[in-house]
Amino acid sequence: MKKRRKAVYALLAALLLAVVFTLGYFSAGGHSHPEKALPDHSDCDHAVQGEVEETIWTCSMHPQIRLPEPGKCPICFMDLIPVAADEETGAAAVSLRQVRISAAARKLAEVEVSPVVRRAVHVEVPMFGNVDYDETRLGYLTAWMAGRIDKLYVNYTGSTVRRGAPMASIYSPDLITAQAELIQAVNAVQEADRSGLKRVKDAAELMERAAREKLRLLGLSSDQIRKAVETGTTSDHITLHAAMGGVVIEKDVFEGMYVQTGTRIFTIADLTRVWIVLEAYESDLRWIRLGMEVEFQTEAYPGEIFTGKTVYIDPVVNEKTRTVRVRLDAANPDGRLKPGMFVRARLRASTAADEDPLVIPASAPLLTGKRAIVYVQVPGEEGTYEGKEIVLGSRAGDHYIVRQGLSEGELVVTKGNFKIDSAMQLRARPSMMSPYGGPAAVAHDHGPATPAPAEESPPPPPTVTVPAALASQLPELAKTYDTLKASVEQRDLQKTRKSFQAFHDVLSAVDPVSLEGEGALVWKEVTMLLRNDTMLGGEADTNSEALRLFETMEDHYSILSEYFHLEHILQAEAVSESVPPEFKKALGELLQRYFGLKEALAGDDFPSAEKAAEQFASALVKMDMGLLKGEAHVIWMETLGTLNKGVKTVRTATDIETARNGFEPLSIGMTLAVDRLGVEMEGPVFELFCPMAFDNRGAAWLQQTEEVRNPYFGAMMLACGEVKRQLKRE
Repeated sequence: MKKRRKAVYALLAALLLAVVFTLGYFSAGGHSHPEKALPDHSDCDHAVQGEVEETIWTCSMHPQIRLPEPGKCPICFMDLIPVAADEETGAAAVSLRQVRISAAARKLAEVEVSPVVRRAVHVEVPMFGNVDYDETRLGYLTAWMAGRIDKLYVNYTGSTVRRGAPMASIYSPDLITAQAELIQAVNAVQEADRSGLKRVKDAAELMERAAREKLRLLGLSSDQIRKAVETGTTSDHITLHAAMGGVVIEKDVFEGMYVQTGTRIFTIADLTRVWIVLEAYESDLRWIRLGMEVEFQTEAYPGEIFTGKTVYIDPVVNEKTRTVRVRLDAANPDGRLKPGMFVRARLRASTAADEDPLVIPASAPLLTGKRAIVYVQVPGEEGTYEGKEIVLGSRAGDHYIVRQGLSEGELVVTKGNFKIDSAMQLRARPSMMSPYGGPAAVAHDHGPATPAPAEESPPPPPTVTVPAALASQLPELAKTYDTLKASVEQRDLQKTRKSFQAFHDVLSAVDPVSLEGEGALVWKEVTMLLRNDTMLGGEADTNSEALRLFETMEDHYSILSEYFHLEHILQAEAVSESVPPEFKKALGELLQRYFGLKEALAGDDFPSAEKAAEQFASALVKMDMGLLKGEAHVIWMETLGTLNKGVKTVRTATDIETARNGFEPLSIGMTLAVDRLGVEMEGPVFELFCPMAFDNRGAAWLQQTEEVRNPYFGAMMLACGEVKRQLKRE
């Protein structure tokens, strides 16, 4: 568990480093410090000062090194190289896998792009195999009684025989006994006729029928049975005849051998139709269906094309070769297709007209198993590319089918993608060789590294503010993950596959629109990986494969859980669920009084603000803290102290500026209460932030609309601020 946690922290650190590099935050001394990007509000009285562009120097082997001056790399002592300005600036960050390539570099790399299109694809599926006997056209000649082989009419394999042709003569004492029983039964019937006793006659006839049936089952024909009855003599030999025409492929006896009942004597094959048993690759199975016509060739007849139809597809995959047996039924009227011949087959298939898939050129993806990396040109930003991990389907000629990760119309890099991926690695960003980016992206070794202390604590995870709109959706995702984990532990493959799909659906339904900046980039990266994990997991063939995919997914889910404080959100949800509805309704009424005070301050109306403050104080006194238990009670007590401080300041204020000073602790307290305890009221609740309040210290407040109405400045800068997050949905 400790190792896994360290690994998760390492992945988080790598992702954070990728975020910093992607957003282009650099400063002197080689340290990265994010610069807070302030919103552009026309009402805010501030000016943006021009900055002198500085050249950043880095090491080609250790791209995490960022220095403002040229020199030597402190790790490997190689000369530092400049980072081109147009490679680190320009397009706004849309992904952790984003890179900007200069025009000169693009020309040198010969970068070309092609659109993702939806179209019918035609594919030729190669297969190989052998000609084999049609098992439905195999016949066996067996001994129907014990005896001695006195004569074989067919003495060698490969002989062609007709239906009904004599095959062997057998001497059998059992045959003599059975014939004698029939003769006696016939005589008994005649005696019964003369006696005139019906009961005796019926018994004699029954014995006769049984004796005849016995001879028939021993292989005698109707004529042979009739002859034995007419002559009244027995025969000690029986001739076996071919039950079907064809070629003798096995002869299991010799003349003079004694055989038992059921001993196989000959095997006959009808070769007018044969089976073609082929091996098809697992990845090509989606193209193969029963009834399809397949062309094949043999070494014996080069250039000549034979055809057959698929009649069987093996339901089991060969785990060693990862192939599936496919059987064709082929006509062979002239007998030229001989069992054992090696054949090469080619099946031509295409997608249905109403199932046109998304496809990309085969040169676009950088393959990593079933997953692949592609680079997509960022719309409207020439020379800027975004890496994406996608899930591919089958290859269709010069194209790959895209199952997940791309949209129609996107421009994917089809030439120069390896060079772009190399540029990503040099910038320590997620790439094909290093999925998480960071210093681990560099594989070069320039000397022994200093080992870290065995008990060194892992670095703390990066932090991000999770908007309530997103936080409210994550508990369902956590619940689905727990179900998936239990299914994997139970080794129930069907349930596991359904659980993977359920997680995929829930994750795809989460709306991250409230995330901004760094959080939005990390969410996009991690959820891309999780969607790929769960899509492949939903198609796992074995429990071991499902477990392997889950272990990969577990690492990605841990990043999401740590970065977006999932455990804290689940705890907060548990606290909110423990709060009685009566208290939440009372908190909603208190929040309405707070909104009244906010509107009065935004309107520069000090008398109305005084009345609103009194109404707020009155509603606050009515809050029944006795309804709260445990953690909820502790949170309310903390909140109550902050609210009382703000109420006291506002009620004793003699001017609107003093009232605004007291409004800030009221906003802090109400935000904490709504966020942690929950509230019942109509309409949404938004948290807004003004960076200019209180001498650029900044302050937040709550309101029910996204239209900015700043209570700290009023008419002077009414629209100065931005929506920070949504605490409550409608």
